[in-house]
Amino acid sequence: MRCDWLDQLRGWAVILMIEVHVVNVWLNVGLRPRWLNFLNGLVAPSFIMCAGYSLVLSTFKLDGTMRPLVPTVKRLGFILLCAYALHMPSFTLAEWTVRSTSVRWREFFQIDVLQCIVFSLLILHGLARIIRRPMVYAAVALILALIVALVSPDLWRPGVADGWWLPVRGLINGNTDRGITSLFPLFPWFAFAAFGSVLGAIYRHYRILSNSGKARWSELHWLVTLVIVGGMSYLWGSLHAKEWLSGSVFPANDLGRLYNTTLPSVAERLGLVCVAGALMGWFELLRGRWMGPNLIVVASRESLLLYMLHLNLIFGLLLADPLRRRMGWECNSLGWLGTLGLTLLIIGVNLAVGVAWQRLRKDEALAGRIQKSALVMLAIWFVVGGWSTACY
Repeated sequence: MRCDWLDQLRGWAVILMIEVHVVNVWLNVGLRPRWLNFLNGLVAPSFIMCAGYSLVLSTFKLDGTMRPLVPTVKRLGFILLCAYALHMPSFTLAEWTVRSTSVRWREFFQIDVLQCIVFSLLILHGLARIIRRPMVYAAVALILALIVALVSPDLWRPGVADGWWLPVRGLINGNTDRGITSLFPLFPWFAFAAFGSVLGAIYRHYRILSNSGKARWSELHWLVTLVIVGGMSYLWGSLHAKEWLSGSVFPANDLGRLYNTTLPSVAERLGLVCVAGALMGWFELLRGRWMGPNLIVVASRESLLLYMLHLNLIFGLLLADPLRRRMGWECNSLGWLGTLGLTLLIIGVNLAVGVAWQRLRKDEALAGRIQKSALVMLAIWFVVGGWSTACY
């Protein structure tokens, strides 16, 4: 069962994620207001929480059984392959050999948001299949979320996990080690996926399972509950976030760096995400049907495609030396007008591709041929591409 509020939340998170990357790359640092940085900081929690929420609805059937594990593992394996592909030294053999460096190879093991989601979901899938009872699973997931958020600041202390095997190292914290800084370690980011699973289990119990042929709650009842829970979470987090680490063993100059790893900070962001999702769901209940495809739902359902596409557009095409120099698009060199124009352009291209791909997918044979052709072209480019510039 798909949830309108979840589709809206995930779709807007994908669109704002594009804005985040455009702003971080091109907007002059001195022009960024604090409110924008705060808003952008809610994108990853939304994305990760939605993944945990969907896990419950896609795993537990209405009759109490569970869907097969193999298709899920294949899907997560494909997402993980895409995640690490984005961190490869290059998509050409020339860059892998002639121009590769040890630092670029170490960057391959950096933990980004997709890796965080996959590893979090694998843990939660294992937990779900051990427990096999959705509401009990939700209780355990909630406990895990609280524990992860509580211990995260300690795991971010200087020196923790330094020198560990690189594929595991970045899962522990975001401290720089051997030149590599992971942006989304499991501590504390796993907490967002686990809490999303809690919400998913509650939604399943009260909105999907029937009681005498009728759901226990209406959709409006659920959205009101989401606002109340989210509001309470935000208020508690905002009241305790600043002083949570005060008086602790952490050095004073570490407190700012550790702010987002604390339980109150996690609660604060989760609360805002829940309230935002509820308001989006409420809007979907009230608005009439608009002509054409719902672009927010397109972004939600094609989130992996848009994630991969916009990163390659920004970092692979627009930041390529020839285009960057010709257009003057140097990093952190643009004002608001130029940044806004690039943001709208890249979002528009991504949504257009998403709509086109949804239409193509209706013809499975054609979509399969396109995918195979793309893989063949990528394989050819891997062998022959990049040699002209690799010699300089």
